[in-house]
Amino acid sequence: MYKLQICNALTQEILREKTYKKPDLILCLIESGTKGQECFLFDEQRKTFKGTYVTHSSFNEGDTKVYKVLFKVKLSEIQARIAK
Repeated sequence: MYKLQICNALTQEILREKTYKKPDLILCLIESGTKGQECFLFDEQRKTFKGTYVTHSSFNEGDTKVYKVLFKVKLSEIQARIAK
């Protein structure tokens, strides 16, 4: 299993944590960020943020590989509707 932790680089707060069977989507997010693309992120309360990639790290937590991705975030002017 693979776990993604999207974190606020300033506060180190985990905005969202999600587990995946394959790392494809996680690696795609990291690649987009490292190329300088602005990312739209969602926290656990479904608030929308604009994020600028800062750095990432990975570590093992038992059988799960965890990717901690740090973004400089600000609340987006447009809040997307996200289905529950």
